[in-house]
Amino acid sequence: MNNTKINYKIFGREYVSIIIEMALGACMGEWIHIAKELSVNSGVLLYERAGINNSEVSLLDRTPVNIAQELHTLLQHIKHEEKIIIIAHSQGGLYAQQFTRLYPEMVKGLILLDPLSAKDSKFKEVLSYKEYKKSGVDKSVNISIMYKLARLHMGFLTKIVIKSAPPFYYYNKYGDVETKDILNAVTKKEHCITVLNEYVEAHKSENINHLKEKENFPDIPLVLITHTSQLAIDENMKYGNNSREFASKIEEMWQDVMKEYLNFSKKSIWIQAKNSSHYIHLTEKQLLFSGLEWIDAIM
Repeated sequence: MNNTKINYKIFGREYVSIIIEMALGACMGEWIHIAKELSVNSGVLLYERAGINNSEVSLLDRTPVNIAQELHTLLQHIKHEEKIIIIAHSQGGLYAQQFTRLYPEMVKGLILLDPLSAKDSKFKEVLSYKEYKKSGVDKSVNISIMYKLARLHMGFLTKIVIKSAPPFYYYNKYGDVETKDILNAVTKKEHCITVLNEYVEAHKSENINHLKEKENFPDIPLVLITHTSQLAIDENMKYGNNSREFASKIEEMWQDVMKEYLNFSKKSIWIQAKNSSHYIHLTEKQLLFSGLEWIDAIM
């Protein structure tokens, strides 16, 4: 793909009808068990963006537009249905939105799991500097530390932390191969710098201003699935050492920002998970199937 080798795998049927766009820093190992279940009646494409884990680094900036165009190029080499459904998690939701705007004729529907919004800057605008730093919204510090450790060949320290953090914190049934895949990624310098670059580019106004409003977004089925509010509040209090009042304020803002996606399409629905934090696909994966059924029913 433009001389950049992309790591991907197709599950199930020969012609791809579902694409999984993963979160920031996520590897295929995190999603393989889900892709297998989704592929019983579908062709599922699971891939790692350029620079992530086992995919080669791209020479292009990690902007949403470039990432969406790279996915489109990959699809030119893969058998796929005329229209596809994109399942996207977290920052992957921003890329799925960008792809849909660039290639509306190719997208049958979207299932967005706790998606990153182009209006994420609302947190900085509303919160004080001190509040923003303790809110848990800013991921740049932790990503920078991960990169520095990988650069110094000390990624083994990150591996120790990851073993008790997401995705393992929410799902403990990964096989040896998947576990190794996830853990090894955080020791790779190229992977870590790509994660940092993706994060930075996804928060530059010049890269995302056009993703804030409905304009040019097609009226396709859009399923927004968000986390359980009480669980998010509890985690913010526990890991951020914040008061319930402050954690509740952050949670309300988070849900409101994500719900902006509902304005993009007249064919949109909102589902709130009953027992899930941010990794909904690992704790309530049945909601993915509910989303797929709804899209098929409305088409």
